[in-house]
Amino acid sequence: MFDLSFDSDGRLCSLCADGMEFANTGSSRLFTVQLRDFAGNPVRLSREDFTQCRVGESSGFWELTFSGVKLLPQISVKLSVRCDGEESRWSLEVFLDREELAVEWMSFPEVPLLRPPASTFLLPYAEGTMVSDLEKRQNVSYFSCREASYPLTGVSNFYPGPAAMQFEALCNPGGSGLYFGVEDRLHSPKTIDFMPDGADGFYPFIQHFTGGAAKTGYDTIIRGFHGNWQDAAEIYRDYLEKNDLLPAKLADRAPQWLMEHPVLLIYPVKGYGIDHGDMSFNEFYPYDRALPVIGKYRELWKHPLMPLLIHWEGTAPWAPPYVWPPAGGVEMLQNFIDRMHAEGNRVGLYCSGIGWTQQSMIDRSYDRRREFEEKELINEVCRGPHGEAFALVCNGPSSQRIGYELCPSRKFTVDTVCGQVSSAAEASVDYLQYFDQNQGCTSPLCYEEKHGHGRLPDHRQTRAMQNLLANAREAAGKMVLGCENAAAEPYMDVCMLNDLRSHLAWGAAGYPVPLYPYLYHEYVAGFSGNGVCLHAWIDFSKTPFFLQWFLAWNFANGNLLSLVLKNDGRIHWHWGLRWEVTEPDQEKLQTMIGNLCALQRGAAKDALSRGRMIKTPEIKCSGRDFIDTDNCRTTLPSLISAAWQVDGREELLLVNYNDTEEKAVVTFPAERSGIIRHGDETEEFTAEVLTVAIPPLNAVLIGFK
Repeated sequence: MFDLSFDSDGRLCSLCADGMEFANTGSSRLFTVQLRDFAGNPVRLSREDFTQCRVGESSGFWELTFSGVKLLPQISVKLSVRCDGEESRWSLEVFLDREELAVEWMSFPEVPLLRPPASTFLLPYAEGTMVSDLEKRQNVSYFSCREASYPLTGVSNFYPGPAAMQFEALCNPGGSGLYFGVEDRLHSPKTIDFMPDGADGFYPFIQHFTGGAAKTGYDTIIRGFHGNWQDAAEIYRDYLEKNDLLPAKLADRAPQWLMEHPVLLIYPVKGYGIDHGDMSFNEFYPYDRALPVIGKYRELWKHPLMPLLIHWEGTAPWAPPYVWPPAGGVEMLQNFIDRMHAEGNRVGLYCSGIGWTQQSMIDRSYDRRREFEEKELINEVCRGPHGEAFALVCNGPSSQRIGYELCPSRKFTVDTVCGQVSSAAEASVDYLQYFDQNQGCTSPLCYEEKHGHGRLPDHRQTRAMQNLLANAREAAGKMVLGCENAAAEPYMDVCMLNDLRSHLAWGAAGYPVPLYPYLYHEYVAGFSGNGVCLHAWIDFSKTPFFLQWFLAWNFANGNLLSLVLKNDGRIHWHWGLRWEVTEPDQEKLQTMIGNLCALQRGAAKDALSRGRMIKTPEIKCSGRDFIDTDNCRTTLPSLISAAWQVDGREELLLVNYNDTEEKAVVTFPAERSGIIRHGDETEEFTAEVLTVAIPPLNAVLIGFK
């Protein structure tokens, strides 16, 4: 049961869901509206700026009209809320009698709510992030709640981008939770986040860019649910499926090699693990010098591999948009690719997105300023509300480059991307992570009306990126395309394999949950990523098993495994870490990866390649402490569990990332029968409570009858 009410001043006085009262009556906030005048100047108004409110209610439909802004008396705002006992639907409309003003964005519903004790917040950031301490995240984390503005930072809960889906949730141990969803089928730019509000309060911060329109044209939902984050995800999945908002199944459009889940080996051919300093060719160049390492792991794991090369560009590392030709020439790379294909392996290349590089800060000899002036490329880059042009993502004197962001609406951008993509495809590259630095395949915000997308951001910018991707797909042929972070919903169809960033959840003062594969595993693939910057948040000396956990977590949740290599082909913690830093325990990692690869090729292949994630049963096991760089600890289960549905059958995967045997006690809602599989051994069971022993650095698959 869901119900809410307002008082005569338009304050929320009750919001009850699943028998729990959530309203924080000590706050009057409800919305924020940002306007822009024709010169690009912002005018921001919140609920507190309106001195008058007219409240109407009839049969669960509330209409609140706010007026009386002292300096802008012509402006009024109407908030409409429809409550049917199960959910509430919210819309906001701004009435302007000023031609010089237009709505840039509106944040609503900023309903003031209470945090139940020990509650957690599910964010759509980094493929699924759980945060318990909003204040810590806001005050300490680089990934704090922030409004989206020009230029984008790449680290906020911006959709479609680093936030891949349009919902979030409050969960609490008692089971009574709140779901916040947006039903925007045009995928307009927005921020989907939570903001702390006093010692025990919070409010959803959902920032809707409208492109100047006075209202959004879609509903924002608040409803109650009972359960955990998976139950909230089921609400959103039901919305997606009922409205046919997902692409074709991955198994119906992906090449066969992708469905076989090769292990990705990530390494540079220039430099020694970081993006600055010595950029001389290393032991992996010429490309064929990596063959002994690749052959060793192929023999050890009996599994297909895919080298994914970094710093291979013949231009400069991370200097978008140009990457081609490769260092050493096309023939040298082509010979390496041919060798890989002959041995049943694949080859992928890292790229750097749709930015424009004036000068590389990694290789100072790379300078495009003359071309920029001669071709008047200032007309192709994204501009801010005052006509300014600059960028933040991987940009600046101490970063990878100095430059701008190219606008995806421009023909120059489309032609440039397609030219680079087609060159790689002609060389038989299997995978091109072209849209690096476009986190989630983000379309940068642009206010240049001459680009054809309007003078204020809205769904047309998303549509421009979709058009760019459609052209890139045609240029790619059979080559698979991808981006940094998981591809957001409107971009999943083209970006079929993506460089996941679940580890960023630790940087947001939280920890990762597999929200993205839970919703989309049937439709899009991801690999465990290169883990860049992870050492900034996790203390490896106090959490030496972290990489074992990280790979086990990704494997259980259906993601391809990826490993960053250092000198001598040893497995390193992550990218962006010098090779002289001591690596993790090699024997444990190699043993675990071999065991997991065997399971992926065998009994778990169908589920992990094309299955649908479903809610896991209750599982009890011991816990392990993860220590961050502030010496704070997070206790997580000593086993990774994931439930799958494939071809009408259900399976439960339990992965042990520890070097000792671990036991799981699985409690089912009712008695169940099935088969426990470990390697070639099987054991039948019938039980309501099942105790299972999982060998060290290995996994067990439970299939149900």
